[in-house]
Formats: sequence, structure tokens, C-alpha cells
Amino acid sequence: MKIGCYSSVTGGVLGLLLLGAGVRNCPADPALPAPVPINRDAGRGNLLIVTVTLESGEQLPFIVDTGAGRSLIDRSLESKLGQPIGTALCQSWGRVYTNNLYTAPKLLLGGAPLQITDSAIIAFDCQNDSPVAGLHIMGVLGMDVWEHYCVQLDFPAGKMRFLDARQSNKTNWGRAFLIVPLNDQDPRPAVAGNLLGQLEPHTLIDSGCNYDGWLMAKPYEQWTNRAVAPAPGEARTPNGLFHGQKYPLVFIERQDVEADGIGLRFLARHLVTLDFPEHTLYLRRQSSGPLFESGLKSTPMPALNDLVAAVLEEDGPATRRELRRIEQGRDNRQEKRVARKLAATLDASPRPTPADIAPNIDRIALGDCRPETATVGWLEPQANRIPLNSQIASPLLDSDSIYATGLYAHPPSRYVFQLGGKWRRLRGTAGLLTAFQSYAPGVVFVLRADGREIFRSGAIRGSQHADYDVKIAGAQTLELIVEQAQEGNGGDWALWLEPQLSR
Repeated sequence: MKIGCYSSVTGGVLGLLLLGAGVRNCPADPALPAPVPINRDAGRGNLLIVTVTLESGEQLPFIVDTGAGRSLIDRSLESKLGQPIGTALCQSWGRVYTNNLYTAPKLLLGGAPLQITDSAIIAFDCQNDSPVAGLHIMGVLGMDVWEHYCVQLDFPAGKMRFLDARQSNKTNWGRAFLIVPLNDQDPRPAVAGNLLGQLEPHTLIDSGCNYDGWLMAKPYEQWTNRAVAPAPGEARTPNGLFHGQKYPLVFIERQDVEADGIGLRFLARHLVTLDFPEHTLYLRRQSSGPLFESGLKSTPMPALNDLVAAVLEEDGPATRRELRRIEQGRDNRQEKRVARKLAATLDASPRPTPADIAPNIDRIALGDCRPETATVGWLEPQANRIPLNSQIASPLLDSDSIYATGLYAHPPSRYVFQLGGKWRRLRGTAGLLTAFQSYAPGVVFVLRADGREIFRSGAIRGSQHADYDVKIAGAQTLELIVEQAQEGNGGDWALWLEPQLSR
């Protein structure tokens, strides 16, 4: 049997489509799986992962991907699958791969065997998704599985539930949307309406996309072109609109494809019920904004949530209003300091160089100073916040705790400050953004004074930190450099945290 496949836009996960009708080979009324746990960071920047059990008892992490037409199993397991029953041609990011097709092994989830259309599975190299997931991904469960089930995704509870829609009370499932084929050639699940509030064309429901979603070129340009006056109901970054409902802090990418899409971070704002046999999507909204995954060992400062939203929307009056509320409230001293520094990032006034600071000021945070030059390996240089991006919505500087000042420094990065020989000491710490610690390859933090190296950390990975306290008396220039610890820098969101100069 020969299968043609192509890749969809899924943030790294392949959307595979069977071209041609298949023969179902599934029991008529199988037992439904029991509720199964999903990863706590699903929809919070990560993919949706469940633990699948083989008949041998081996447990493997699989991605749940409604944007994939066919299920995949990692090539490392081919020796356990018997003889191939055919091949599959798969296209991903412009490259075509020939993959072996096997009789699907028994895959158990929630104590019950999963139904798979045609009882066939494609062997594929799934490791491209492992850095995103932070796990050694061993497979993808696509629509050849999900088309047989009504599943409910409860992100706050960390649960996936398999439901009998015929026997269920749907009162609390939320608003219903008809699920239709994406187009005449592509049967993957779609709904009318994109995140711009437009009802055409159909939009792919893609749980294998770990951000809010994407727009085709023309609607994306409408969404981002601030020079054009918005039409009634039209969204503007970073807000989205879906079937008349406003969604703040929606981050959308442009993709040169033939359909729009909604992804996991958008879905995670809801209790999601995907009743595929009855072709219905139910969304019951549970969160106004995206679900944040701080992963912090310290308190994540929920009092700052409204301020964060105002800053991300670049709403100056709302930011000032929220800052006044925090200043007048009972929030602790560190929360107020973080709030002041974050609100100040909307101030476009020029900052002084360290050499320009008045002599009576004996301490200054580098995040409050203007560098002579600044370069980073991903996104844009930014002080005292994370730059606006589609991968993580929180602008707060965090590395197991929340910090008020610092420099975003994804490698290769370099910040150069003019000191004018007026400072004696630099101290602070450095680490990786909490959301990416689990799969960042690692970084090395380096300090140079007048071109001479005065500090070099070891390889910093995970929750490790690099503390520095160096003498810089008489130095004219200071360089803060971040290097890759090894080949590859995906996820290396490095941060210089509270770097402070003193006289």
C-alpha cells in the first residue's frame, strides 16, 4: 500500500494526510479508555503529550496532534514492528522522505487499546519534536486515531477524558462549532472562522501547533498593518477575535500555506471537547488570556497579571493605571519593583550609558542603562523584559524566580556598555528562562573588561545559575557575552539577571 503525505503547519509536528480512502478495521463498540493525565505545560508553550503503552508494557511519550492525518511511531522502534507492509512518501519543510509503513502495534491508552484506521502506522524520525516537548518523543497520534473518539481536554486539571457523546450531558461543554474537512482534498478537521474574526476560509484545528495559531499571508498582513484603520470587529496584535469573542494576548505567525489554523495555546483557554464522530467542537472558555506556565520555585506574582496584559498590548494609560493600583496596594516590595521596571519598558525616553550616570549615584542596574551595541541570536535585544514573541506570552524575566532587571541574551549575544572608568564592581547572576530550561542545549556566560576576559561560567543547563562578582575598576568598556555550550541553540533563552554596577 502506497500512501502520499504532506506536512502541515504544526509548530514542528508533522500533519500527515492519507491521500485516498482507507478500509476501516476497528471494532464497532470498543471500550473507551479511562481518563489519562496530560503534561502540565500543555498549552503553556509545550505540546500535548500522553503516555502510550505497548503490549509489552513499555511506556512511550506520544504527541496528540489533530493536525496530523496519520499516526507516527519513531524509527528507533522499527525492529519491533515486523516486516514493512508498504511505504509512505512524506513531505516536511520542503523535503520529501520515504518512510516504511507497518501494521500498527497494539497501542494502549487509559488501559484500553486505541482504534487506528487501517491498522497501519508510519515509522518516522520523531526526534525533531523532542526539543520542543522536552522529552524523547516516540510517536504522534493523528486523526486516524482521533476520528473514532469524543475526547475532552481539561488543561487546568491536566486530564484527557474519553466520553460517550450519546450518553453525556453536554450542558457544560460550551459553544458548539461544526467540524468540517479543511478542503476538498484535505479531510483534516477544521472550523469556520480564523483568529482575525473572519468566517472564511476554514481553519485547521491543530493540537500539534504549540502556539495560538497562524494566518495565511493576506489576513496576516491585515492583522499586523497598523497603518490601516481596522475594520469593524477586526483584530490587532496582540489581540485576536474568534466568532465575536475577543481573546487578548494572541500571538499568531504568518505561514505561506492554503489555510489558517488554531493551535494548542488558543485551545487551552477553554474546556475543549472534540466529538469527532458527531463532527462537533465544543469550547467552554475558562481563561481570558493564555495559560502561563511559570514553573517557578517562588510565588509567580499573580498580582501583576493585569499589568502584564496592559504592557503586552502596549497600552500606556492602562499600564500606568495598573502600576498605580499595585503601588497603592499591599503587594510585597519585590512585586512593586518588578511592576515599576516592567511598566518602564514602554517608556521610549533615552536611557543613559553607565559612563553618564551622576557621581552621587553609587549603584545602577545595567537593565536601566543604554548599551553601545547589542545583538542576540533570536528575536531582538531587550532590557528588563522578554521581547514580544509567539512562543511565550509572559514578558517577565524569570529563572526559577522573577527578577526586576536584566538583559535578554539568546546566544550568540553580545552587549557592550561604556563605563568611562567610573565603576569598580559588577555583580549579579545569570540563567535560562524557566519555560525553556528542560530542553535548552546550554549556554556559557562570559564577561570582558576592555577586551580582557574576567569571567567565564561553565555550561549552564536546566535550572543552573552562574553567579558573578567581578572587579572592573578603571575599565572603559564592559562586554556581556553568551555563547552556545554545544552545537544547536534552540531553547537557549539566556538571561543576565540583576546585573548591577557599583562605585
